[in-house]
Amino acid sequence: MDKKKFHSFIRYIILIAVFVAAFFLLRYFFSKDKTETYTPPVSPVEVVLPEVREIDEGITLTGYIEPDSIIPVVPFVSGTIEEYSINAGDSVTEGDILATIDKRPYELQLRQAEAQVKALKASYDRVEALYKEGGASRQDYDTLSSQLEAAEAQLELASLQLSYADVTAPVSGTVLKSMMSEGSPASPETPLCVISDLDNLIVNLRLSEKYYSLIRSTENLRIRIYSDVQGLSSDGEVVSMEPIVDAVSKTFGIKVRLISPDGFVPGMFIKADIIWKSGEYLSLPLEVRRLDGSAYAVGDDSSAEYIEMDAIAEDGEYFAISEEYSGKKFIIRGQENILPGEKVNIIQSEE
Repeated sequence: MDKKKFHSFIRYIILIAVFVAAFFLLRYFFSKDKTETYTPPVSPVEVVLPEVREIDEGITLTGYIEPDSIIPVVPFVSGTIEEYSINAGDSVTEGDILATIDKRPYELQLRQAEAQVKALKASYDRVEALYKEGGASRQDYDTLSSQLEAAEAQLELASLQLSYADVTAPVSGTVLKSMMSEGSPASPETPLCVISDLDNLIVNLRLSEKYYSLIRSTENLRIRIYSDVQGLSSDGEVVSMEPIVDAVSKTFGIKVRLISPDGFVPGMFIKADIIWKSGEYLSLPLEVRRLDGSAYAVGDDSSAEYIEMDAIAEDGEYFAISEEYSGKKFIIRGQENILPGEKVNIIQSEE
């Protein structure tokens, strides 16, 4: 064998040895059990147990505090305001003088009317005496009598107009607005101020037509008026209910009076809870319920159990469930990202 063939043979042997070594190396590598099974992470959840609670069935509405009556104080005579010292927020009593209008024109009218009555009364007395003695005709007597009656009526009117120059409070209450000042012209067309009784406050509420029969037929409605911002609360009572449903908005109105109005003022934004039924139920927090109304509980094998349920009753915080779910752990947090049958890890239990 020549030298060239020998070198080719050696290279061939080396190549075979390399392939054999690679074969055994790969066989050894794949013969070892390196298969890994993917284990999905267990979702952490918080759970809560159902509890028996009192649930109020009703609705919550919003509105604004209003005075039951707003009374504009309007003068009955015209003139220049000489005295005016009332301000918004002042408390007034029925009969208090709120403003004084220039009295001089009305005092002059009163003196003229008094003089007219005095003159006609003297003439009337003379004619009456003559008439009784036959020295005056019936016509003269009747004419003078009519003139005297007219003058006396004019005197009464002048006296009344003079009294109107002192503008008084028609009711007791609080001045809501003060619109005039000394020197301003007053007239019956322009209010001097606005008064309201702040101890008699109401809320006008509008409800969907689906509650019409329910509200009308429920005798013992419970109403609570409250302000979260001011920390105020009062019970309410229905004063009146509209007898019709608005055809456009499909709503009807009720007027509710505040039983304890202390602290509330007109214009204040409030919430109103209208409760028509109360009872004790096995219940869960509203956070347990998903958007579609379903819920997840934790089974004995620590897996998520999908439950469809109808709320028997609910308020703003809890909803009632069937007694068959007593003792079951319901997921209150973490239920958004799990699937039925998925293993879960309870990290906190609320009771």
